[in-house]
Amino acid sequence: MSNNKEENPLVGGSSHEGDDENNSDHKNSIKPVLLAGHDNNHSHDVSTILVHAISRCTGGDSSSSSSSSSNNWVGLILITLGSFCFSGMFLFVKLMEGTANSFTMTFYRALVEIPMALILCFASQEHPLGPHDKNIRAWLWVRGGMGGAAVLCFFYAIQSQLPLPDAVTLQFTTPPFAAAFAVCLVGEPWLWMDRLGAAISLVGVMLIAHPSWLFDPQQPQQQPSDTNTNIMDADDNATDNDQPQDMGAIIVALLGAAFAGLAYTSVRKIGHGASANVMVLYYSCLSLPITMVGSKGLLGTWNVWSTTTSSSTDGAAASFTWMDWCWMLLTGISAYAGQYLTNLGLQHETAAKGTLATCTQIVFTYVFELAFLHEPINGWSVAGTLLIMGVMAMVTLHKLQGAAAAADVNDETMLQHESVACEELEKEEEVELV
Repeated sequence: MSNNKEENPLVGGSSHEGDDENNSDHKNSIKPVLLAGHDNNHSHDVSTILVHAISRCTGGDSSSSSSSSSNNWVGLILITLGSFCFSGMFLFVKLMEGTANSFTMTFYRALVEIPMALILCFASQEHPLGPHDKNIRAWLWVRGGMGGAAVLCFFYAIQSQLPLPDAVTLQFTTPPFAAAFAVCLVGEPWLWMDRLGAAISLVGVMLIAHPSWLFDPQQPQQQPSDTNTNIMDADDNATDNDQPQDMGAIIVALLGAAFAGLAYTSVRKIGHGASANVMVLYYSCLSLPITMVGSKGLLGTWNVWSTTTSSSTDGAAASFTWMDWCWMLLTGISAYAGQYLTNLGLQHETAAKGTLATCTQIVFTYVFELAFLHEPINGWSVAGTLLIMGVMAMVTLHKLQGAAAAADVNDETMLQHESVACEELEKEEEVELV
């Protein structure tokens, strides 16, 4: 009988009556080991390495990327890192000022992202189209299509009568949309702290972006000459009788924020059914036709691949230099990293808190402008930065409290399991003695 008991843990089964409970307890005790072995077989997966590294740094359980202790920090940290990468992308775009329009940059950015995503798919032995699940693939199309549509709406807003600061402010109304979609489609709760954080973060964004209707409602706004937004010629929009078009641009900008919220929610709907890398691949591939359609609609041309533009000073033709190609390559790499980290983070965090963390993007962008572009320090922008950082500190404190409560529950559960295990062991000893 003792020999049979020694063999049962190895085969994971039992042919003796009363051994099922013992095997069940034994399976629970070795579950972390089995998970660790599974992760070792997939150690080449970048997402697994990132999740485990962050889990260890934050004191979570690195044996499973989906454990509750890991989820306390992994999502927020990954999304914040993604926002940092996006801010780096905007810096590289700014350094290409006067070289290409937004649609050309988006087109070549996607051309950089696609081979990177394909290489990682083949390296991890993952199908580029994702799993053979029609539901998951449908949501992957939603993720890519809505993400591309959101970018197109944002481009339209900033190329219309709407000033750039106003468009940026409207873009960051995404968290409430994402939370609403998550409540309806995923069943995630929208807690009072998430609602408060979204409102405070939006105030911080407004202080940094300086929307015209809040900071300078008396004077007419001039379109900024920032070519990373590809503002159309001022003579096309020079009149003051464009209030209906302004309202139309506001509606389109809000639609873009809603599309972005649906794109983020689709990541939550997909969950771990597809990797973050596959989501980037879908987004990049769908960005190509969407960019061409947007260019045709707003600029009147399908040609988004041209590397020859008109100089802003004398109108002479100018082509990409080797430095411009370097900035373009870095733009694609940083955009891929931002997309990948954001998608991976949303797989470990709710849509409400996840989109709230994306507001750190405007903070990083402002810091980069101060450090690398030597923009003047503005008191309102500093106040907005402090507000957003304060919200993230509030979320962090809430996470700490949640982690402590979860640790207490886990300790209590572990003690109960140990007590039950001791009782079962005593019963086995009694049976053997009899």
